Amino acid sequence: MPCFGSRKKNKRKNVPIDTPATQSLSSQPAEEKSHLEIQQPQSLSNTRPPSITSSVVKIRQEYKELKSKQTEHLDVIARQSAELEELRTLVSNKKSEADSDLQEKERRLEQREKEIEELMKKIQAKEQQQDEEQLQFEEQLKEKDKQLYEMQAKWKQEAEVKPALQQVTDQLDDLKKANEEATNRLAEKEKELAKLNSQLNCRDGSPQDNDKEQERQKRLNRLTMDLESDKIMIQKLEELNQQLEAQKKKHEATLQTHAEEMAEKDRVLVQHQRSLSELKAAQSNAIKNLERKQTQTINELQNKHEKDTRILRERLENTERRAKSDMNSEVEKLLHEFEQSEHDHSVQMASLQMSHRKEMSAMKQGQKAELQNHIKRASMVFLEKNSEPISLRKTVGGSQGSTKVMRWPVAAMKHQEIELMPRDSSHVQVYVSSVSANASVKRNQEALQTVFTSKQIKFEVVDVAQSEPALQHMRRQNVGNTRILPQVFVGGEYRGPFDDAMYAIETNTLDNFLRPREKNNSNKLSVATKKLPRKGAQPSSASLSSNEPITPTTPSPAVPPIFANQQQRTNTRLQDDEDADLLKEIEKELAQSDFSKVDLNF
Repeated sequence: MPCFGSRKKNKRKNVPIDTPATQSLSSQPAEEKSHLEIQQPQSLSNTRPPSITSSVVKIRQEYKELKSKQTEHLDVIARQSAELEELRTLVSNKKSEADSDLQEKERRLEQREKEIEELMKKIQAKEQQQDEEQLQFEEQLKEKDKQLYEMQAKWKQEAEVKPALQQVTDQLDDLKKANEEATNRLAEKEKELAKLNSQLNCRDGSPQDNDKEQERQKRLNRLTMDLESDKIMIQKLEELNQQLEAQKKKHEATLQTHAEEMAEKDRVLVQHQRSLSELKAAQSNAIKNLERKQTQTINELQNKHEKDTRILRERLENTERRAKSDMNSEVEKLLHEFEQSEHDHSVQMASLQMSHRKEMSAMKQGQKAELQNHIKRASMVFLEKNSEPISLRKTVGGSQGSTKVMRWPVAAMKHQEIELMPRDSSHVQVYVSSVSANASVKRNQEALQTVFTSKQIKFEVVDVAQSEPALQHMRRQNVGNTRILPQVFVGGEYRGPFDDAMYAIETNTLDNFLRPREKNNSNKLSVATKKLPRKGAQPSSASLSSNEPITPTTPSPAVPPIFANQQQRTNTRLQDDEDADLLKEIEKELAQSDFSKVDLNF
């Protein structure tokens, strides 16, 4: 039994022992077991056929090759993961560069805004200066208006003085006329006085003449007094005339001076008004030009700012879009390569495991036949020498172990049958993917299942990652168009993606959305029910009784390395358990047989 002892040493340490011989057999190492088992000679182990040895060597080589391929696949996965990390780092670097460019643009924009603010401050300062100058001009204008008002008041005062001057002139004329009249009267009186004097000289000596003389004398005295008073009055009139003449000359000089000053002020006022109008026109033109330039500058700055902002946003959007597209394309490419490599690896693993199981089953059958031949030969020799038949129990356990070994792939492929076209036309199916790397797809799958569960809707989850027929059926129902998972099927027919289901829930039309479509009887009879294996199904009796390993009709899906390793460890553990059971049955048969008297040196 060296082949069983050389395969698994640790498993045989836990095998229960019924006899001391078997206890010593199971407690010794694999190299010494051939010498301790029922005292068989070393020639028994040397009788192994070369085909079994070559098969074992070949299996070991295949195991080493499989292990090296698995290591290579793991290296490829690690390298692809590193490339994915590099791509993520590159995308983050591009994003950081875009952020730095955006910050630089924002800094330039802030600097441009500061320049605009400074320019606005300068414009405001100029406007304030112009306002101050305008205020100064207005103050000067007010002063000129005040002076003009004063001059107009003086002019009015002079105009009021003119009637008095005219009155004085009239009075002077009247006085001149009165003076002329007094002079004329004085001349007449002097003539009369001279006449009287001449008469007096001619008539001297008579009393009557004396009386007349006295009267004349009185009259003369009176005339003399009148003459003196007239002279005094004439003198006063002359003085008054002189004063009036002087006052008239003075008023005329004052009027002349005022007229000249008024003419000068009128000329200055006209010139000032002309200069003020020119200054106002120049100021209004300057303000208009400044406002036009300011408006033009502000518009140019705003247009430039909007253009720079638009260009910056376009560059940022293009950068983000390019980065997202590059990242998505690279990620999709890596995921596709990763899934393809996993699929190829799983297919290779399945084929290698299948060939390994076939060779192991052939080797075990050969070893079993060889062991039975040795037992038969030993029993025949023992019967010939002792003529006592040895009752050997039928190795039922061995056959069961062999059957168990042959059907363990079937146990690993226990699946229930999923109906792609269910007989119940109202049966709801949710197509999902358990290996999707898209977070939104996973979130939508969980949300849809949660909503259907909360609505108490019976549904079935179909994983297209573990079923190639389901994937092909989904593609056929989608009419060649690629739609995002999850998808809702009713009666095996496509109804809509996640968005349509959520819209139906929001609009309270979920019953119409999940209502089965009416079909003709001919269509119902012509529909072929497609089935695929699912976990939990019991294998058929033909599969259980078959000695050949059963291979699935559909290609195995791409399994991740973690699940592949777990499945490989599970298969190895099942195989070790079956080998231990087979060895236990053989040891029980050998323990029940008495070979102490049998001569095995044949």
